[in-house]
Amino acid sequence: MFVSAIVVAGGLGARMGSGVEKPFVEVCGVPMVLYSVQAFQSCEGVSEIVLVLSKGGRKRFESLAPAGRFPKLTRTVLGGPRRQDSVFNGLHACDERVEIVVIHDAVRPMLRSEWVASAIEGLGDCAGAIYGVPVTDTLKRATADGIVQQTVLRENLYEVQTPQVFKKEWLLKAHEHARAEGLVATDDAALVEAIGGKIRILRGHPANLKVTFQDDLAIANALLSARSGEWFGSE
Repeated sequence: MFVSAIVVAGGLGARMGSGVEKPFVEVCGVPMVLYSVQAFQSCEGVSEIVLVLSKGGRKRFESLAPAGRFPKLTRTVLGGPRRQDSVFNGLHACDERVEIVVIHDAVRPMLRSEWVASAIEGLGDCAGAIYGVPVTDTLKRATADGIVQQTVLRENLYEVQTPQVFKKEWLLKAHEHARAEGLVATDDAALVEAIGGKIRILRGHPANLKVTFQDDLAIANALLSARSGEWFGSE
């Protein structure tokens, strides 16, 4: 089974205000994007890695990771104006033998290779398998000026994470449908759902943090302080 991992790393990070493209913001002295690439490199079930970057990010990555550092990294491609455009570009850059595609956001640096393997195994007969953490807090829907309209029941609600795993034919069909219909979504699972694909949700990991704001960066530094030495300390 040929498995391609697409790492989406084209975010500008405007909400963080770092002045550096977010995937290249350092956590424990290491640019975030390298944690994801290393996790896929270490996963036996992954056949290749395709990295999606901005034009500037592409040059920056080449200076950080000279050829040969990540043998599974077969190519880097330019992203698009939206996340789903970047995934589409990455999908078309995958090896023609690909059967399973794993999508991951580079700004989730806590990724472990065993999570990737479990998601691939959990796919089964579904079109896709995604990680999600059950919502535990009370949810409110409010107006734009902050007035509560209603309390939303939290039963069977999940905060969805990456990595997300899909059968290639379903993911490609979903992206082509979205482009034809002008459909925009915040994750690939929603695009697959739109064409009737069955998605299995797997129990996510609370530590699988998405770094969006400066406070998230502080938490990521704390969580990764022990693991960064394990992965990169000898390089």
